[in-house]
Amino acid sequence: MAIFMRLWKHVSRMDFGFILLLSIIIILMGTFGIYLLEPESFPSLFDGFWWTMTTLTTVGYGDYYPVTVGGRLLGIFLFIFGIGIIGLLISKTVDAITTFQKYKREGKLEYTMNDHFIYINWSKKTEKAITEVLAHSEEAEIVLIDTLSESPIEHEKVHYIQGDPSDEDILMRANILDSKRVAIFSDSRIEDPSLIDGKTLLIASAVEGLSKTYERELHTIVEISEDRHIPKFKHISVDDFILSNDSVSFLMAKATIHPGTTSLFRQLLSKRYGNNIHELEPKPEWKTIKEASEDLLSKGAILLAVNDSMDFTDAINRELVQSDTLYIVCHDRVYEQLS
Repeated sequence: MAIFMRLWKHVSRMDFGFILLLSIIIILMGTFGIYLLEPESFPSLFDGFWWTMTTLTTVGYGDYYPVTVGGRLLGIFLFIFGIGIIGLLISKTVDAITTFQKYKREGKLEYTMNDHFIYINWSKKTEKAITEVLAHSEEAEIVLIDTLSESPIEHEKVHYIQGDPSDEDILMRANILDSKRVAIFSDSRIEDPSLIDGKTLLIASAVEGLSKTYERELHTIVEISEDRHIPKFKHISVDDFILSNDSVSFLMAKATIHPGTTSLFRQLLSKRYGNNIHELEPKPEWKTIKEASEDLLSKGAILLAVNDSMDFTDAINRELVQSDTLYIVCHDRVYEQLS
């Protein structure tokens, strides 16, 4: 008995791969063994496999059972060794799943997919942005990077990476080189605006360093506390700046001057309140902005901007080129037809 216990302790300490291999061998032994020993009671290999699995999992339906001495000895072997090995396999499988979920929740797993969005620093603003992106595209994949001990959000489309986002190794764990865009939010846990933007600059510099090292174009969006700090970012490639406080101030001013316009801005900012903003390439038949605008309007879409310009003063004469990006407002169904 003591020898059996020592043997069992030794087996239980073996890795998952060996236990899986041992389980497969026992299943094959039971399946082929009972088929060869009792071909009349088990006319097919599947019948032998069925009996083996019901025996190893202690279900024991009783629809198949051995009647010869050899078959019963094989059954005894499965009772003594097989049930324990299969139970150990199930236990290690459950442990592996539990460990995986724990590591995922704690942000210790690497992200290996591509075409995802990376959001850095967690806050209420980050949560709203993630919610809006997922409302816009249910297929979007988001990687969140922060120093929290556990993921602050539970969603199948959100993968958490724990660590310092200014560390290039942490950024690589988020597979930043294969991401679509990188959004850096201001750290709401810091009170001094200069320190907030200083941390943002440090993270953006790390992103830019990886971009240059691996010669990959990374679209970066940063949130800035004060616009006077924007020139400090000139030495790195930042595509978009979002001012933390100015957005609310500007919207408040617009509502003061033009009461009732807040619903318009809300529709532009969020798909949940109206149609969505989409990107569109110019069609060959559109020679000017005017032609594009009229054709889009006839199909249920409104041309909002061309590249970063909303000035259509000379729309009749201004020509479109294939590299232009048109921003339109329309229903998703209309956009699918246009694209």
